[in-house]
Amino acid sequence: MRLLQQRDQVIWALGNITVSIGLAGLPGAVKAAPSPSAPPIVALEFDDASGKLWKATSRSLAHSHDEGRTWKSVALPAAAQGNIASLTISAGRPKTIYVAVVGSGVLHSHDGGRTWLSRNRGLTNSGVVALAAHATQARTVYAYVFGKGIFRSRDAGASWSFVNHGPSESVVQLAHSRMPGEIGTGWLFAATPKGVRRAMDCFCGWRKAGEVQLNFQVVASDTGWRERVYATAREGFFISQDGGDHWIRMRSPVAPITALASTPSSRLYGAINGKLIRSNDRGVTWEFVAE
Repeated sequence: MRLLQQRDQVIWALGNITVSIGLAGLPGAVKAAPSPSAPPIVALEFDDASGKLWKATSRSLAHSHDEGRTWKSVALPAAAQGNIASLTISAGRPKTIYVAVVGSGVLHSHDGGRTWLSRNRGLTNSGVVALAAHATQARTVYAYVFGKGIFRSRDAGASWSFVNHGPSESVVQLAHSRMPGEIGTGWLFAATPKGVRRAMDCFCGWRKAGEVQLNFQVVASDTGWRERVYATAREGFFISQDGGDHWIRMRSPVAPITALASTPSSRLYGAINGKLIRSNDRGVTWEFVAE
C-alpha cells in the first residue's frame, strides 16, 4: 500500500485499487485547536518497552500509563532552573530518560525520573537544545549544542564527544531513524528554520531532505516504518514515506503541532495548544484525547 497526494486529497493505492479520501470530511479529523488552557507541550516521547507516554512543557515533566488520559508529574532537580528544551528515552530501556534544560545541559535518570544526574562531561557548554536517542542502541544518544554542533554519547550520557558541526542552519529538533544507509547504523534528521536536514550517523555530510524549505519546529521518525518521517511547521503537518526525499502536506490538523511521538502500533501522538491529539492511522486523521 502506498500513499500519494492529489490536490486536497490523500490517495491510498492498494494494488490495482485506488481509494480517494478527502481529509476535510473525515470523522475525527482535527480542524481547529481548542482555546489554550494548558502550557504548550514542547516534547513527547513514547517508551516502547513500558508503553508509557511522556510529555514535557517548558517547566514540567509527566508520564501517562493510559494513553494520555491521566498524568503523573515527575520532579526535576531543584538546581535545574531553566526551561526544558528536549526529551528522549533510550531504546529498550523504559526507565532511562534524558532531558535537556536550557542553562543546565543534560539531565539523566536511570530509574524513571525518581533520581537525576547531570550529564555534561565533554559538552562545550550547557546550551543543549535538542536530544535524540539512537533508535536501536540503548546507550547511544545525540545532543545538539546551540552554535557548536552535534555531540554523541555511547555510554548513556556519562561522557560526550563532538562529532559534527551539524547542518548550516540552527537545529531545532533531532530524531534518529533506523532507516538503512550505505554506512552507519541509521540516520539523523534535523528540523531547521529552512527545512528538514538529514545525515547518516557516520556523519558523512548533511543534506536537504526534500525541497520543502519551511521553518520546521518538529521532526520525528516512525517507529515501525523505517522510511517514514514526520515534520511540522506553522504551515502544517507533513509526511514523507521515502526518508525525506518527498513530502506530503496533510490537511489535518490545521493548527500547528508542537510535539510528536510515534508508537510501534502505527499510532501517533501530537500536541496542539497544550492539548494532546492522537492519530490511529499514522497521521491521516486525528482526534483530541480526553483528559
